[in-house]
Amino acid sequence: MVIITDSTNTIDKQRFNYAISIYNEARNTDSNHSIGTLREKSLHAVLKWYYEPDGSRHELPVGDYIADIVGEDGIIEIQTRGLSHLKPKLTGLLELCRVTVVHPVIVSRRVISLDSATGEIISIRRSPKHGSIYREMRELYSLRDMIANEKLTLKFPFLTADEYRTFGVKTNRRKKQRTHRGEYTSDVVPTDILDELTLAALPDYAMLIPAGLPEVFSAAGFASAAGTEEANARMAVNLLIKTGLVIPVGKDGKRKIFSLSYGKD
Repeated sequence: MVIITDSTNTIDKQRFNYAISIYNEARNTDSNHSIGTLREKSLHAVLKWYYEPDGSRHELPVGDYIADIVGEDGIIEIQTRGLSHLKPKLTGLLELCRVTVVHPVIVSRRVISLDSATGEIISIRRSPKHGSIYREMRELYSLRDMIANEKLTLKFPFLTADEYRTFGVKTNRRKKQRTHRGEYTSDVVPTDILDELTLAALPDYAMLIPAGLPEVFSAAGFASAAGTEEANARMAVNLLIKTGLVIPVGKDGKRKIFSLSYGKD
């Protein structure tokens, strides 16, 4: 598990716990909301309360859009799905004001399986999968043509979560949307915030360069230093080329070779 620490950020665990309590209170007083029907709305809602505890600033019209949060510093959009889905809305909002996009990274999770008929817990297990910023490279890379916009800030909160799955549900959803053994993810509930990475300007993307990376490297070398798959590393390198922090320098046989464009400490 890799968490990139941005020393300029200060996470607020007390505010995060407050956001969870506010959401739980709202959910418990709404008879139409229960685990198994919210899907990923819990994750979205808790983050919305975390980044703006004043509910009067939630879900407000801005131009032709409804913004998740409207504050003194502009708009905050919580995007728990793929960032590419946000591009049309983001393009429009950036013409009007500053926009901060929040995209959560679930670094560890418990999987809680529920019986679809009774709602009883069948099992609780720790997922072997661990998220990292490098596993979000495909999402981040989808915004590569926007990252130079000085009105755009990207925030990646690193979270732990409970993932609720219903077992034995009859559904017409495609097979690739299933988890396994007839289970379907019905809700993702955040439990803690560990850190946060903020990318507000092109120099900030230097935080994506893993410690120990030599000045001259290949995608495989980047992957090794970052502890991620080479496909993620290639997208990270291509993104860093976009920022000007990395430059292609040639080939070593069939492998492309890159160099950092500045001196590392």
